[in-house]
Amino acid sequence: MDTSFRRLYNDALALLRQLTTPYGILASALEADNYKKIWARDGVICGIAGLLAEDETLMEGLKNTLITLAENQHSSGMIPSNVAPDKNDVSYGSLAGRVDANTWFMVGACLYMLHTGDSKTWQALLPALQKCRSFLKTIEFNGKGWIYTPLSGNWADEYPVHGYTLYDNVLRIWGESLWNKMQGEADEQLRQLKEKTLTNFWPREDVPQHLVYHEPAFKEALKASVPHFLAFILPGAYDTRFDAAGNALALLHFQLTPDRKTSLLNFLDTLKHSVPGTLLPAFWPVVREGDRDWELMKNNYAFGFKNRPYHFHNGGIWPVWTGLFCLGLAASDLREALTAVVDSLTAVIPENGTWDFPEYLAADTLRAAGKSQMGFTASGIVFMYKAFQNKDDIRQKLGL
Repeated sequence: MDTSFRRLYNDALALLRQLTTPYGILASALEADNYKKIWARDGVICGIAGLLAEDETLMEGLKNTLITLAENQHSSGMIPSNVAPDKNDVSYGSLAGRVDANTWFMVGACLYMLHTGDSKTWQALLPALQKCRSFLKTIEFNGKGWIYTPLSGNWADEYPVHGYTLYDNVLRIWGESLWNKMQGEADEQLRQLKEKTLTNFWPREDVPQHLVYHEPAFKEALKASVPHFLAFILPGAYDTRFDAAGNALALLHFQLTPDRKTSLLNFLDTLKHSVPGTLLPAFWPVVREGDRDWELMKNNYAFGFKNRPYHFHNGGIWPVWTGLFCLGLAASDLREALTAVVDSLTAVIPENGTWDFPEYLAADTLRAAGKSQMGFTASGIVFMYKAFQNKDDIRQKLGL
């Protein structure tokens, strides 16, 4: 493997260790915009990178992240979005609550136990896990399996993604699958939910009609011949944009047919006309001023507007989701595409001068943007590096 890539991987692990505290893993070392806190999403993702790397320091960091989150769980079962233990500061979300704090907590707790066999910590986390699962069941609202995410309700909190989102629902499926594995149980309802999710989030002809969520909207989505999983579903529409994080998770959990693999590869080729190399925007296409969704986005921020076209959630290229997507490509036996994505991202790094693990790259210029020293980004590098392992080893380590 290329020595510069190996060096980048080692630098990523070094940053993740630097971010590890007795309370858990910080999102960043920077004192800005709430980043120097224990975030549920960031902490668990960094911990999963540690599990893949078999790094004892990061495994301990994951354990302490989970304990900190469990100790600050809301009475309703909500897992905190972020915690600053030294300041007794707990947040369950700002403009809206964060659904994915709960799902990442489930995934992280189960994977930690599967990897370490630490039954003492598992027993300590069990009450929080049970309350978390109950909370997620509640926000199905209709009891039909999918959880419903409000606007600003997950990692893309300043972007107009909401409803039955691919990202949140596949994460929930992952968490429940891991839970069943921990309990040694099979779950027919979960199997049916996976079938329903694949059917609706990548519409195809000749599917069982009882699995279709909303027939008129499904038929409308069929006309678009979308070459990837959809971003989200609303009661009146299937949203056909590309969501990198959601598609990454879906690639890990669904076995693609040859025609779907071909469609996805064609989509990646088409992206090259808009984004240099084989690089993955967080969401695509970008939302521009004058578009309907611009109205949902223009005032939706906490510390300043970041979602200019090709930036932040609005088309920015996030190494964390690029890395997770690479794991999905590996699990789907799409090795050539995996190599192309990794080569494209690593080629950009020398062009940005001193690489300090920036939050994202602007898709139009490929310049580093957002905050730096991000554990999210370091985790993405670890995911990319580990994607070249044996496919079965990846699946085993992720509990798939």
